Amino acid sequence: MKRMVCAILSGILAVGGLGAGGAVSYGAEPSYMEAKEANAVGPGIKASVGFNDFLDLEVANPIITPVEKYSYEQMETDIKTLQAAYGDKITVNVIGTSLDGRNIYDIILGNPEAEAQILMQGAIHAREYMTPLIMMKELEYALAFYDTGHYNYKPVSDMLQKVAIHFVPMTNPDGVTLSQFGLDAIRSETLKKGIEDCYARDTSLGKTSDPFEVYLTKWKANAGGVDLNYNFPYGWEQLSADRTAPSYANYKGPTPFSEPESKALSQLADQYPFAITVSYHSQGEVIYWTTSSNGAEMASNTLAEAVSVMTGYRMDSSDGKGGFKDWMQSRSNAVPGVTLEVGRTPCPVPFSEYPAVWKQNKGVWVQVLDYVVRRI
Repeated sequence: MKRMVCAILSGILAVGGLGAGGAVSYGAEPSYMEAKEANAVGPGIKASVGFNDFLDLEVANPIITPVEKYSYEQMETDIKTLQAAYGDKITVNVIGTSLDGRNIYDIILGNPEAEAQILMQGAIHAREYMTPLIMMKELEYALAFYDTGHYNYKPVSDMLQKVAIHFVPMTNPDGVTLSQFGLDAIRSETLKKGIEDCYARDTSLGKTSDPFEVYLTKWKANAGGVDLNYNFPYGWEQLSADRTAPSYANYKGPTPFSEPESKALSQLADQYPFAITVSYHSQGEVIYWTTSSNGAEMASNTLAEAVSVMTGYRMDSSDGKGGFKDWMQSRSNAVPGVTLEVGRTPCPVPFSEYPAVWKQNKGVWVQVLDYVVRRI
């Protein structure tokens, strides 16, 4: 940590202002405390957050309204409203359809033909539904300051021509809907019966003693009872043999990529030249950055340090067999990545934590954007 801080401090640019016409004016080299006070965003090492002229500003007349249960339907409406408001700054694609017929959205911020791309995805686990809200707020924040914002003296608009960011805010829309609103929110009678069977089996096996309604709030899987973050090939065979039947959590599925949601994410990963991935989960205020077969270990570590600076989250390793980030890191063309665990309280993270989580994460998108821009 000491070495990292010294490197950060030695590289701080002068904190000046933006003059007429957007030209950068350079002042004297700031002290650590001056630079720290100049960047009152997030709880990390503030002096290392790049010079910027927007991260302490608020979005005028925001479209995304923070609520306790930010739903699939509200997200879908907000995506359309953002697209209408910001035009060609975003491209909206549907990359797949869930078991219960909900769209899985990929929203591309910036130039879809950029030479490098970033993939940010959230809510692969159902009960972790604060993450789509945070990601949609990040997207709106980026759009609001797209034309006027500067980070490390670079216009955000120029950065987003070189590197595009893909937001997949709700990878598991059925699971999120089930966790938020219960069984009646699922459309398919077949899926409803399967969910009821999961409860009966999990109860008989001692995996839960909760009433059915409480059990559903803790649901992690998709509507078919498959934990999507155990459904990727890396280490899938080594996952515990007792994960053999659909459940609210931890069932790896009959084969890797057996589910439409994990298949959609894998196809997206193959479609674009992703330089890094960022996966949003809950909870723990920790950044998981490596695994036992990480082919991009050094880059993942550097990326995690940059995100830790912005969020204040500690860094840790994990052996996430069957997980998306770990699969991306273990491929022959390994992609650096991090998993961010937001919130302190067991899931669903209570809405009372939203202000703190937002402060910690509002600048993650531009920190990782800057990370990639510097390396292309």
